[in-house]
Amino acid sequence: MEREILPVSQTLLETIKESVENFAEMIARTMDADVLIVDNNLNVVGKTGLYFRLYSPVDLQCIIGQVLLGQKRILAEDRKNQESCKRCPAYGECRIAGLIGVPVFYDGRIIGALALILPKHRVPELFREPEKTAQILENMTALMTDSLRYNDEYSVIRRESLEKEQVLDSLDVGVVYTDNMGVIQYCNRAFRELFGIRDSCRGENLLVLLPHRILRDYLQDRAPIRNLKVSMEHGGCQFFGFLTCTESMVYGDSKRLIFSFRSISNIWADASAAGNGSMVTLEWCRGWLFEDGFLEQAKALAVTDQPVLIQGPQDSINEMAAKAVCNYSDRSAMGMVNVYCNNIYREFFEQFLFSRFGEIQRANHGTLVLYHVDNLPLYLQERLLEFIKTKELLLDDSQVLKCDVRLIITTVKNLKELCDRGFFLEELYYRLEKSALVLPAVQKNRTRLAALLDSGLEFYKTKYEKPGVVLSKEAKLKLLNRSWGDDPNEIEKTLERIVRNHEGTVTEKDLMSMGLYKSSGEGISAISEMEREKIEKLLNAGYSKVDIAKILGIGRATLYRKMAEYHLK
Repeated sequence: MEREILPVSQTLLETIKESVENFAEMIARTMDADVLIVDNNLNVVGKTGLYFRLYSPVDLQCIIGQVLLGQKRILAEDRKNQESCKRCPAYGECRIAGLIGVPVFYDGRIIGALALILPKHRVPELFREPEKTAQILENMTALMTDSLRYNDEYSVIRRESLEKEQVLDSLDVGVVYTDNMGVIQYCNRAFRELFGIRDSCRGENLLVLLPHRILRDYLQDRAPIRNLKVSMEHGGCQFFGFLTCTESMVYGDSKRLIFSFRSISNIWADASAAGNGSMVTLEWCRGWLFEDGFLEQAKALAVTDQPVLIQGPQDSINEMAAKAVCNYSDRSAMGMVNVYCNNIYREFFEQFLFSRFGEIQRANHGTLVLYHVDNLPLYLQERLLEFIKTKELLLDDSQVLKCDVRLIITTVKNLKELCDRGFFLEELYYRLEKSALVLPAVQKNRTRLAALLDSGLEFYKTKYEKPGVVLSKEAKLKLLNRSWGDDPNEIEKTLERIVRNHEGTVTEKDLMSMGLYKSSGEGISAISEMEREKIEKLLNAGYSKVDIAKILGIGRATLYRKMAEYHLK
C-alpha cells in the first residue's frame, strides 16, 4: 500500500529540528560520512560538513528528492551512474562518490528523507553490505522519530492540560488546586477575581495567600470539607460564601488538593436567573400597565446605579415595576433579592437585613428590592441611610463590609406625610425622592383600565379557547365605570369568570346575572358579591333554605329575595 506524502501544512521534522541536527552529527561520526536530512517540503533540517559543504538546493530531481518522491531507499555506489546526478549543474565539480538514501516515516506517512553522503574512501566499506548499511540508517530514522513521538505526546498532554484550564476558567466558581503541601499548581480566573489577584499565583502557598484557620485545619487533618460557609479576606477583597476542599490522586501516589470557592452572591444570582419576575420587562408592561412617559423615566433611572423609589397605591403593580426596572438594568443577570419589610420580626429583622450573611450581602453585585419601606423602624431607617451613603455595613465585631448593591424601594404610603408625622427619616426621604417613580392606580386611568380589560379578555379567550367571546359596548362601559377595589387581581378574576361562563357577546344582563352590579345602576358592591357566593356555596353544600337563613342571620323572605336578585336556584 503506497504511503502518502505529508502535506506542507503537516511538516513535522522542523518541530524537532534540534534533535534532527543531533542525530545527523551522531550518524556522521558513527558512519564516518556526511549526512543530509530533509523534510517532506525539501527543506534541509539537519546536515554535517565532515567532507563536503552542501550548498546546492534540494529538489525532486536530485537523488534525495527521488528517495522522497519514490518513498523507498536508493543505493548509489557511484553517483556518476545516476541520471539525476548527471542533470545537476555541479556534476563536473562534485567530489561526492556515493550515496545511500532512505525515507523517514512517521505513523505510516513519509515526512522526509535521510541521505548518507560518501567520500570515495568510504564507498568500499559501506557498500560491502549495502542492504545492511541501509537497514542501519532506517533504524536510525526510527530512533529519530521517537523524539517526534515524545514531542507529540507532550504536546497532547499540554494541550489537554490547557483545555482543562480553559474549562475551569469558564466557571463562575473559584477553583484552586495545590500539591500535597498546599503549594498552588493552578488557580482559575474566578478565584483571582474573587480575591483581587492579578497573576496566576502558581508556586505560592495557599495558606500564605489566605491565612485562614479552616484552610490550615484542612491541610493538617485532611478531613473533607463540603459547602462550609466561610468569610475570608485578601488585599481588600472580602469573600463570603461556601468552601469545598477535596483530595485527588494523580500520577500514582502523587496527590492534588482541590479547593472551590463559591460566593453567596453568585449562588443567589443563579437562583434568581429563573426566579420570580425574571421575565417581567418594561416593554411587556407598556400600554396596559405603564404609560410611555413612565416607561421612559423608568428606563432612564434603571441604567443608573442610584436607589430607585417606586410609589404607588397598589402593591402588585409596584412589585411588577420593581422587577421590570431591575431587568432593564445592567445588573439584571446578577439576580434580585426581595425583602418585605415588617417590623413584627423585631429581634430578627436587623440581623436578617444587615448581618454578615444578611440579605444586603446576599444581593452583592445585584439588586435588593425593599417592599413597604415605610414599615422599617427609625433605627433601621438610619442604618439603611448610612448604607446608601457609604455602601458599607458595620458588623457586630466592628468589621466593615463593603457591598456593591443596587437598591429599589417601594411603598404604598405617602412618605412625605410620614416624615411630617415623625414616622420616616427626612434625609432618607429626600435622598430617595430624587429618583422616584410615581404610579397612579390602574383603575383611576380609563385608558389604562380599558387596555387592561382588553388584554385580559384576549388572554382568557385564548386560554379557554373561546375566540367568540366579546363584550357589548354597554357591558364594557359598565366595567369601566365599576368601583374596582385596590387590587388589580380583582379585574383578572372578573375577566376570567366572564370568559369561563359565557359564549358570544356578553351583555349588561349577563353581568347583572353574575352579580357584578345592581339593576338600579349603582356601582358593583363587593359585599353583595361575597354574599351571593356565600349563599351559592351553602346551596351547593345541600343546606336547606331555613338553615341558610339562620347561618346568615336573615329571614327566609330576605333569603328568597336575595336568591331572586342573584339569580340563584
